[in-house]
Amino acid sequence: MCVYDEKEQAGQSISSLFMELASETRFSILMSLGKKSARLSSLSRELNTTAQDIFRNLNRMAEEGLVRKTDGEFSITDYGAMVVKQVPYFSFLRKHRKFFETHSLAGSEIPCKFLLRVGELADCSIINSVTAVFQRLKKLESCANTSIKVMVPQAWPEEGEIFIDRASQGVQVQTIVGHNTIIPRDVIETVGDTLNKMAKGGFFTTKMVEKVGLGIYISDDAQAALMFPRADGEVDMTMLFVSGDKEFCRWCSDLFDYFWQRAKRFDVKKTKVVE
Repeated sequence: MCVYDEKEQAGQSISSLFMELASETRFSILMSLGKKSARLSSLSRELNTTAQDIFRNLNRMAEEGLVRKTDGEFSITDYGAMVVKQVPYFSFLRKHRKFFETHSLAGSEIPCKFLLRVGELADCSIINSVTAVFQRLKKLESCANTSIKVMVPQAWPEEGEIFIDRASQGVQVQTIVGHNTIIPRDVIETVGDTLNKMAKGGFFTTKMVEKVGLGIYISDDAQAALMFPRADGEVDMTMLFVSGDKEFCRWCSDLFDYFWQRAKRFDVKKTKVVE
């Protein structure tokens, strides 16, 4: 079989799957069976539709391989369960479709394996004003008791003071900056020496990557926030995705660790120091 035919068949197979999920009834059935197996009458009551309609749709889904019937009870197949696991991915994209008209994850330096996990970010809220963003970040970092992990597109004086305060209380502070990270000269003059001293003591560690394409802020692995880039590639510091959800925090922490492991020694001369 030629490569073209293989691609065409794959496209038709995917189209068939999406056709099944396009029905609100079939989608609801799949999500319900994803939680527990059920009989026809039970599904009919739960979804408030006729048993005939449920049965007809179950037959279609069985032909697609999404569900099966055993001893009068319907259950989801392994294939169907894997499809259900991908629902948060599409839900996140759908929910924030307006955001993605002006912002681009493709330009954020996020590896593909993390983009495929963006469904883990589904349980979050968005803050969209400069003042509110910095107030939330201040609160997030100030409340840390054990650790702070930050990848910063731009440094600000008050954040440096928070790092000093937290590190002096035994909080482990890790920061990642890029060659493109903007650092106001007054930040260096105000807190630079103190942070350098803390770095020697092992309480404050900074590493450097070629480019910071997004902002990551994590407190105690229990609260996290993200800034994504606009379509022009510049990180939008006026909008913040924030959450205390475990999956959201794990995604942020895993991504931070990915960059941390690949980062190199920090050199302030390689950042964008501005007056």
